[in-house]
Amino acid sequence: MARRPVNPPAEGWSLTIPHRLWTELSAHLFPAGGGAVLLAGHAEGARGPRLLAYDLITATNDADYIPGEYGHRALAPSFVRDAAVRARDESAAYLAVHAHAGLDRVRFSSVDTASHERGYPALRQITGQTVGGLVFTPHAAAGDLWLADGSRTPLTETVIPGGNLLRLRPCPATATPAGPDHDRQARLLGDVGQETLNRLRVAVVGLGGVGSILVEELACLGVGTLVLIDKDTIEASNLPRLVASGKDDIGRLKTDLAARNAQRANPRIRLIPKATRVEHPEALKELALCDWIFLAADSASARHWVNATVQQFLIPGVQVGVKIPVDSAGCVGQIHTATRIMLPGDGCLWCNRLIDSTQLAIDMHPKAERDAARYVPGVPAPSVITLNTLAAAEALNHFVLAATGLHHDDHDHAAVIHRPRTRQRDLQDPRQDVNCRWCTPAGRLGRGDAEGVAKHFDGAGAPDGRSLADGGAADYRRMSEVPVVSHWLIGALTVRCLLLDPAVPDQREGHGGGTEAAGIGCAQAAPAAVQGRRYRRGPRPRRVGHLVERDLALSRRCARSRRRCWQCVVVVAYRSIHPGR
Repeated sequence: MARRPVNPPAEGWSLTIPHRLWTELSAHLFPAGGGAVLLAGHAEGARGPRLLAYDLITATNDADYIPGEYGHRALAPSFVRDAAVRARDESAAYLAVHAHAGLDRVRFSSVDTASHERGYPALRQITGQTVGGLVFTPHAAAGDLWLADGSRTPLTETVIPGGNLLRLRPCPATATPAGPDHDRQARLLGDVGQETLNRLRVAVVGLGGVGSILVEELACLGVGTLVLIDKDTIEASNLPRLVASGKDDIGRLKTDLAARNAQRANPRIRLIPKATRVEHPEALKELALCDWIFLAADSASARHWVNATVQQFLIPGVQVGVKIPVDSAGCVGQIHTATRIMLPGDGCLWCNRLIDSTQLAIDMHPKAERDAARYVPGVPAPSVITLNTLAAAEALNHFVLAATGLHHDDHDHAAVIHRPRTRQRDLQDPRQDVNCRWCTPAGRLGRGDAEGVAKHFDGAGAPDGRSLADGGAADYRRMSEVPVVSHWLIGALTVRCLLLDPAVPDQREGHGGGTEAAGIGCAQAAPAAVQGRRYRRGPRPRRVGHLVERDLALSRRCARSRRRCWQCVVVVAYRSIHPGR
């Protein structure tokens, strides 16, 4: 059984702390007992408001953490002032942290409560944000929150997504016995572990070969709520890889098939199908309410938006994929399946060069324009249900063991690569860029609703003032009809697009971008002055991969006509990747 108490998700206010931040905080608190302040963003959750810790300010003993006038130790007034001002400036919650002796249970002392009542009303007035106190033991946490609206509420749970998905409460939860349908797996997971699965809200993005297997098994495991996201319909070639599909399903939405299978496997399951692309505002809003995300779609846009949600809303997930390389002569290369754990505050998909920025730029256009952009017609990739099952099983096993606290190592979050032809299984640790705009405190980590993913689409889409959500947003208005840039993409699409930049590894050959990608027209980057202007379709180049290595300059062809074609301006976030250029 688990090494520590397993607590199911609870209703009420929660705090999520990225694993790396928790590791640093734990080393500071235990066993010496130090003081610190957490800065946290805010987001709405499925069970109540969420605080999202993104940075830690540790107090130096005897300088910032000093003998208290009323209690044993206290944060120095200057330290509190500086942290409070920063919280105000960043519109962040201010959470003072200390530790108590014990293991599985914790509560505030009378001295703690009195100090909160003396100091937090003034701090709340200074910051204009939520302020509060937290007390920890290694396996428990309690919180006292003073909200910006003047009310006061306890913190129900603290969530730490790592190798295990930890949920700390003031005292361990109790659970009712599992029903007979899940009795056998509850003998491993425990009754409280089974209840944890029953209360979880899990998303599956992409309901093809891998996604259909994930949905079937998640329903069988007893997961309480599934969010199903895929805009595609079923084709005849899909049938051998889609679980429980038949010829009568051809032409139906994949979300309908997935919902039918999940309902059959678990009649009590709650389903939220979204037959749309993942970047649609409704899909993104549902993702932001989840406890876990399975990414089973292979498009660059799906990877980007799921990665953004994982980091901004501190939601763990797993990216699952299968690669079967076959050349034009029919020779099969090294087959591999990949199961990559996506943890908030850890090396993200951008850091690990797993998002092709050129392909992302293409993916963000309507289907007709995406097809026109690819001069070489797409060839369906090989896909076999047994390999899909291998990848899905690895992802599902990690999810179940993490959710119920059964992994041996909280720090183990390496990707798992299977190579079936050589029967190898390798682990790959993620890398992290120091100043990544997504998975570090300098970027969007834990900013939640303040940097809400869906907000990049709301309220500024079409020239007539309607948002891209209006009318279903199925075709996303042609680029020639939309004022390009910031309102719906700036800061969200970290796109290098078609500029070949030697300083960016994923733009070179062999990294999925640059000359390996098909061009979509003039490869020039638009200058900053293009914001708010409209563009028309420009001439296409004569060859694939027509990449021009120049910074922020218009091509001669575009300059002669004094118009910028739409291909020139899909680099809307150039400066978000290369500040100062």
